[in-house]
Amino acid sequence: MSLLRRIAPVVLAVSFFSGICVAQAFQHPGVLVSGPQLDFVKAQVKAKAEPFYSEYQKAVASEYGALDYQLQGPPSTGIIDCGPVSHPDHGCHAEDADASAAYLQSVLWYISGDHRYADNAIRIVNAYGHNLHGYTNSNAPLQAAWSGETWPRSAEILRYSHAGWKPEDIAAFSAMLTKVILPLIHDGSGSNGNWELSMIDAMTGIAVFTDDHALLKHAEDLWLQRVPAYFYNSALDGAHPRRLPRASGETSWYGTTNLNASVDGMAQETCRDLGHTSYGISSTMAAAETAHIQGDKLYEAEEKRLLPALEFHAHLLLRKDPVPTLVCGGAVHYAQGATFVVGYNEYHNRLGVPLPETKEWIQQHVEQYPVPVDMHMFVFEPLTHGADVSSAGQGVSSSH
Repeated sequence: MSLLRRIAPVVLAVSFFSGICVAQAFQHPGVLVSGPQLDFVKAQVKAKAEPFYSEYQKAVASEYGALDYQLQGPPSTGIIDCGPVSHPDHGCHAEDADASAAYLQSVLWYISGDHRYADNAIRIVNAYGHNLHGYTNSNAPLQAAWSGETWPRSAEILRYSHAGWKPEDIAAFSAMLTKVILPLIHDGSGSNGNWELSMIDAMTGIAVFTDDHALLKHAEDLWLQRVPAYFYNSALDGAHPRRLPRASGETSWYGTTNLNASVDGMAQETCRDLGHTSYGISSTMAAAETAHIQGDKLYEAEEKRLLPALEFHAHLLLRKDPVPTLVCGGAVHYAQGATFVVGYNEYHNRLGVPLPETKEWIQQHVEQYPVPVDMHMFVFEPLTHGADVSSAGQGVSSSH
């Protein structure tokens, strides 16, 4: 039996069509992982179907899924201090770890029904809901964005799964999201694209959790501005990438100028390094996935950019052949990258689009889970999105 508490939310999004007022309820849980998808994953784990069963075993054995997980933050001051490249780091990595653990333990609670996972997750979110008062230093907006991506994922599952999260604690956590995190990210960023895309993903999650339709629309509008300026497509852009929205003076395409169809999918940060580019790709896909759950069509709006972006970067990460001169002068900076599971699930598992390079990258690197904490928004994606609920009854369309 599903743990999902299937109730209508208090706040409704209102639209008008032919003079008729139609109330459109938010879908809960609806941040990155839907209720039907959670039920599907639970059934797959119970049946020991792959890749879910192996990923579930890894999750249970990981430090973030440990039943004796030790809370690492927030600092006693309630202020998280994050400087450039984590110097200083007062509560930054601790919050990353705690947010990842809260989300993973929420997922494990839903799958297993073991209330100890729910209790752990509630203990973590309450610690921050009641005691996080602010962020400071140059990376404060980015840290708020990273944590804002992950916190609503756990909160959605806990709130709508009979986990025992008290109303007063939910209220405190909601206030933390809207009064501490949201002001730092609401207006986006003129810095590198991964900053703003993380902010956008965070805003989509906060909007759904707080039933704020205006905020969701605002986040989606920013997504529709930033994504075309982050991923190149020759047919849409010509020989030059789109101008960056809200660009700061120092932000650029890192020397990239004249391009053509051979580099469709290249990103604004590709010539910076593939690690930050992976952050940008994953935040883009996560925000689109939350929008998809809510009935919106971000995936569809920029499919011509996102499909080649997955294949282009998977090919680079696979290191099959020398990097072409047109790509960053023939040299890219490698870094541990995401496995692009969420995007692959949308375009291949749901829609049947062949993505051979992305599939190979996922198959080769799925073993890197559990991921280190500084991967921020990547938390056991193969467990939650290794196949899609739409494949139920038709055989699992696995990424393996």
